[in-house]
Amino acid sequence: MMAKIRRLIPFVALFSWCFLLIGSVVWSNIIEDELVTRQKKLTSIEKSIRKNKKVKRRIEKKQRDVLAELQELDRKINLQWESLQQAKKDWTEAELQLDRTRAELESMKERAAELKKYIEIRLNAFRQMGEVGVLNVLLAADSLPNLLARQAYLKRILNEDQARRREYVSLLKGLVQKEKELRDRQMLLKAVSERLQKETVLLEQRKTEKENYLKLLKKKNRRYKRMIAQLERAKRRLSKVIEELNLKSQATKYAFTPVTKENQFEFRLQKGRLNLPAPGKAVIFKSRKRSKGFAVKCPWGTEIRAIFDGTVVFNDFLPGYGKVLIVDHGNRYMSLIAQGQSFKKKVGQEVVEGEVIGLSGGGPWISEGIYIEIRHNGKQLTAPYWFDLRGIEIVRR
Repeated sequence: MMAKIRRLIPFVALFSWCFLLIGSVVWSNIIEDELVTRQKKLTSIEKSIRKNKKVKRRIEKKQRDVLAELQELDRKINLQWESLQQAKKDWTEAELQLDRTRAELESMKERAAELKKYIEIRLNAFRQMGEVGVLNVLLAADSLPNLLARQAYLKRILNEDQARRREYVSLLKGLVQKEKELRDRQMLLKAVSERLQKETVLLEQRKTEKENYLKLLKKKNRRYKRMIAQLERAKRRLSKVIEELNLKSQATKYAFTPVTKENQFEFRLQKGRLNLPAPGKAVIFKSRKRSKGFAVKCPWGTEIRAIFDGTVVFNDFLPGYGKVLIVDHGNRYMSLIAQGQSFKKKVGQEVVEGEVIGLSGGGPWISEGIYIEIRHNGKQLTAPYWFDLRGIEIVRR
């Protein structure tokens, strides 16, 4: 019975290996398919962001144009109101002047009536005298000088009467013409005032329309801002997921290489296969300029296990790292685990993969958990690529 079981062991191992290989390939395909889907969605979101930003820029340009138009309308309305006030002032002045002219005309008409009456009396007197009467006045002179003087007086009287008549006629014509001009000017000013009033009302209506349009543009602008902000948040979340999928895809790619007797003891061939030294969330730092390492978030006192066989070459405190344990895995590959509460292994001691080597603590890299680096020839490597992150929650900071 035992012999049969022993004969079956290789077949069971082979079956298990095939099952794991198939499962790994399926897992890889799932990640790749999800990655492609997410990248297409990200491209669509970025396209929507560009489109919405373009529309938003057009709306903002329209806002600036409308604001400029409103400023110009305000300027025109102010000028219209000034012109309207001046026209009303001129109109009022013309009415007052017309009233003064009418009063003056009435006064002059009274004077003209008196002058007319006076002239009529004089003319009646001359008609009554007749030519004989005039001759009698002249011949009544007792000397030639007296005659000539009387003749001159009569002529002067007649000339004076004619001048008064001409003055009367000219005055009446002037006043009538002035009254007509003032009435015409009054009508013109009234028409100008009414036109300015209508134009001002139209400008005010146009201003109101522009203000309502500006409110609509501002409302649209706010809506597009919210849409862009939502798309940007979706883009950041999706970018984070894609980064995680890329990281998992990169790490998983190395895990599909079958483990053989030749490579199972070489650290350089463990890329994408290593288990985390402690259970928890993988914390990837956004900026890798400072470090290519990463952290594992876990409670204080969590057991830390060796990630691979090797020899302890350092166990001490380092500024900026806290308590540090460095293990040499051969071929100039080393792993660094920092922020330990305590480490059990001393310098020179051997460690075996999965062996408990200490307890987690906290420090500058992460408040609770450990920090990990992988180095080759003293140069930092991208540590997350060396670990199998399938099923591990990834957090970016």
